Amino acid sequence: MAPEISSTVMVESIGARLRRLRQLRGLSQLALAERAGLRQHTISQIESGTRDGRHIVLETAIRLAWGLGTSIDTLAGMPELRG
Repeated sequence: MAPEISSTVMVESIGARLRRLRQLRGLSQLALAERAGLRQHTISQIESGTRDGRHIVLETAIRLAWGLGTSIDTLAGMPELRG
């Protein structure tokens, strides 16, 4: 049986996680936007929490993960939740 995952934790942390991963790679929002094929405004909204993490479409998550050179699991915080 799958463990219970609080959607509140996921929503509150996705913007911070995106910012941390981006900064660890030395990327500006604009550089990530260019690599991911997204607008810088989209990344800004996700990082600031203006755009609700539960409403990020799969295509956007895939683009962000690809632009960061990571997996969607890492972007969503799944490795941390698995323990």
